[in-house]
Amino acid sequence: MDTKRQQKKKKAREQKGRARAAAKRHKLQQVTREERRRASLDRRFRDKSAPIVNDPEKKAEMEAAEKRRVLDRLQRNAEILKALEEEHEREEAQKKSINDGLEAEGHHTLKDKIGAIEAKARAASAEAGTEGSIDTTGDSE
Repeated sequence: MDTKRQQKKKKAREQKGRARAAAKRHKLQQVTREERRRASLDRRFRDKSAPIVNDPEKKAEMEAAEKRRVLDRLQRNAEILKALEEEHEREEAQKKSINDGLEAEGHHTLKDKIGAIEAKARAASAEAGTEGSIDTTGDSE
């Protein structure tokens, strides 16, 4: 028969052993998880080999299709970039107009400008009688 103290020590040793085993298991699982992730990325992004085609007509057709696909992708990317650039220019113009308006009102430091925008928002909120989101861009259409 073990005494209570011996049982307590035995239980503590067992818990330590379980914790060590769990830590080792977790480490091994983490390694395998990382290997699986790396293998998945390798499969996804490796170069795909082109099939061997001996017929010159089919080969030329395949090359032309590949060129069209690349050109289509480049055109799509160019359109996306153009749209992003236009959006950026609109946002910059909007920021500049707000900043110029605040400076015309005599607010030159960032703290003054933020305070003025907050005051405008509070006034608009009180005028509307609501506590919601308010357009502080200064664009009144």
